[in-house]
Amino acid sequence: MRILRKLFSLLFILNCSLQAQENIVIEHQDHPVLKESHVIVRNFIVQGNKKTKSYIVTRELVFQKNAPYSISNLLAGIQTSRQNLMNTALFVDASVGFTNWYNDSLDIFIDVKERFYYFPLPYLKPADRNWNVWLNDYALDPNRVNYGLKFLGKNITGRNDRLNIWLINGYTQRATLKYYNPFSDNSLRHGWGFDLTYSRSREMNLNTIDNKQVFYKDAEKFIRKQVYVGGVYSFRKGSIARHYLKLGYQIESIADTIAALNKNYLGSAQTRVAYPELRYTFQYFDVNYIPYPTKGTTVEFEFLRRGINNKVDLTQVSVQAGKYFKLPHKFYLSSTAEASIRVPFDQPYFNQFMLGYNDSYLRGLEYFVVDGVAGGFMRNTVGKEFMTYRLKTGVRSKTYANIPFRFYLKAYGDVGYVYSKNNHHVNLLNNKMMYTGGIGLDIISIYDIVLRIEYSFNQLNQNGIFVHKADVKN
Repeated sequence: MRILRKLFSLLFILNCSLQAQENIVIEHQDHPVLKESHVIVRNFIVQGNKKTKSYIVTRELVFQKNAPYSISNLLAGIQTSRQNLMNTALFVDASVGFTNWYNDSLDIFIDVKERFYYFPLPYLKPADRNWNVWLNDYALDPNRVNYGLKFLGKNITGRNDRLNIWLINGYTQRATLKYYNPFSDNSLRHGWGFDLTYSRSREMNLNTIDNKQVFYKDAEKFIRKQVYVGGVYSFRKGSIARHYLKLGYQIESIADTIAALNKNYLGSAQTRVAYPELRYTFQYFDVNYIPYPTKGTTVEFEFLRRGINNKVDLTQVSVQAGKYFKLPHKFYLSSTAEASIRVPFDQPYFNQFMLGYNDSYLRGLEYFVVDGVAGGFMRNTVGKEFMTYRLKTGVRSKTYANIPFRFYLKAYGDVGYVYSKNNHHVNLLNNKMMYTGGIGLDIISIYDIVLRIEYSFNQLNQNGIFVHKADVKN
């Protein structure tokens, strides 16, 4: 009788207050009473969406209209639906609950706070792989900075479509036009997009020695030019699994000087290659928050094929996976891994970039690159959310009156290995185990901002403070 009173009290609170639904820990969610009692979902009620189409919002729900659900499944579905909405990167915040409960039926209620979707922003960023390299190796040299304008448009038509226009000058000149519409049909499963990019530079990385990039610069002329034209088709039935098929055409040319200094840059002392590229990607994101997961599973598989003849001949298979465990007292444990192989093993230099680029690196080896044709790494982290803070902005806005921040302390250890067939004698980190570790502070805020401040060490007896702003895939 005592348990029944708790259950009925819980349901009364849930029915009366949407905010309470989000904060209550459902202690008896799997109790037989909740599993055996069923209700029917009549309708969806959406509010707060000024730009986003209502059917884009309701697409992320795990419920169907006029379908029966046990109370237990209803409560679990509310949590999952909010998770799905936040992982669209469309909203600053989202709430999901139920209302109008009458007899054995009810309505699902969704309240969203939309982001700003248009950002015409000045672009100012060093051309190096990360800020740490720019500071340590080049003393913040302003000549290595790219500048310009980028227009980031998200949710252009209210269907979560994206338009990016980049006009970049400086160290590297670049013009880019990208558009992607993930839900282009009535079933909201099929998507399409295109990518047009042109870039050229007077300085380029032509080789790797001692696991450091070697650069060559010509102040009088551009020594590298790239053109890419591509299209993408996507399929996404639910909210967890996603499929992408990309077909593109790449043209890359370098100066005669580069081909003379590194005959293997494009292979066989070539100064120009043009090739088609086919890329298939499968993503499985079942986590509580994609930009900074602390619970769930991620898997990403990619198959890449470049070229149709021996001038460019690359087949690559890569896998990324992550497992995140939410522990008591706001602790979490995570283990992520990435592995790839490229065949044949005799590849030109521009097809061998592996560790040290983008988000593929070992924490503590940011100053190094490790090129090769096979390998991977694993990161293990234990963290704890130790503080939350809401900054009062003074803005009269339901969405931006307060800016939330979450702070995590963490400790970590990474290991990695990269195989190189030809260049390991001049790059001592190749063909051997690498390991690093450290402690850090992560700061998370709205718009998927994740700032990482880390003190790391490596097997070379080096240590230092490294700063990263995480790039989010979505």
